[in-house]
Amino acid sequence: MITKTHSRLHFEDLDPMRFEDLCLSMIYRMRRWEKIEHYGRTGDDSAVDISAVELLENGKRDLWHFQCKRYDKMTKAQIRKIIKDYCEKNDIRPDYYYLITGCNVSKSVRDCLDEEGKKNSFKTVGVIAASELEAILYAKHHDLLFAFFGVNMSEERNEKINSIRRNIALKKRMHKDFYKPMTSKSSEEHMKRIREPWRCFISSEVLIRSIYDKSYPDNTLLTEDGTGYYKAEIFNWYHNGLMVHAYPYAVDASVKYLKDGIYEDSDNPDDYEIVKERLDVIGCIPFENIIEYDIDGDEFYNYPHLFCDFVNGSDPYEEIRYYKPDGYCIDNKDIVKIE
Repeated sequence: MITKTHSRLHFEDLDPMRFEDLCLSMIYRMRRWEKIEHYGRTGDDSAVDISAVELLENGKRDLWHFQCKRYDKMTKAQIRKIIKDYCEKNDIRPDYYYLITGCNVSKSVRDCLDEEGKKNSFKTVGVIAASELEAILYAKHHDLLFAFFGVNMSEERNEKINSIRRNIALKKRMHKDFYKPMTSKSSEEHMKRIREPWRCFISSEVLIRSIYDKSYPDNTLLTEDGTGYYKAEIFNWYHNGLMVHAYPYAVDASVKYLKDGIYEDSDNPDDYEIVKERLDVIGCIPFENIIEYDIDGDEFYNYPHLFCDFVNGSDPYEEIRYYKPDGYCIDNKDIVKIE
């Protein structure tokens, strides 16, 4: 399934003062500060760009110091210089000292900061590098993404919200239209839906059609470009959509099972036995890939038609599962080999 990706943020394109402004905006939201001060723009920051005081529940106050460095890269030599500069200009040691930088920072450089922190009696030191900055901005601060980089996440958020609402509405409609009406509310009727769910649909078959298909109703079925249509037998619902029997419909497989008396997964191969099984092949069609359906079908195929996005070229499945004839699902990790 194709998902949206985003280009990395170019912190190096920000003016150094704007980079400090971004850091300040993020830090301001980190805690409920009793006091926060920004020194960087004054030009005399005493090796501290942002100072903040956090009032804890026990009445104790923690002092935080942040230094903002919009570097293209960071080396151990730079770390030693930054810490030396801080120590020369400050007699106190904060409870937390964080270096915020617009570049990625290697493990060896992070280890160097830890060593320099211990050597100079810092309580806690850390780095917030470009990768962490990006993660925080994309996860929590969409307004800052737009203000500083012009990245508008509200449209994508609205698309996700509308997609969720649409899929829930489709699920409710399909459950209502595809299920046979219950003849009673008895436990026996409910158990039937659990034990033999395929018998509870108004039709045992559906016609699965690509939204890009132009061959219907010819006998071509699946075309060379992956579009087309095909018949499938309904198996059951699952949490995210509809399950159908998928080609080749059944396979011979070697499945590993825990031996009698062993009740937890084990790394010891001797705790398992390999059993040959005939398994049904089940394709899972998510509601997201079901664009619409025609419950009545037409004069060619008078059973439900599903109009789907064939995300895999020749089918709309997000997953293939394997079931024993009695309806028991086999975990894919337990399938040793498919013949």
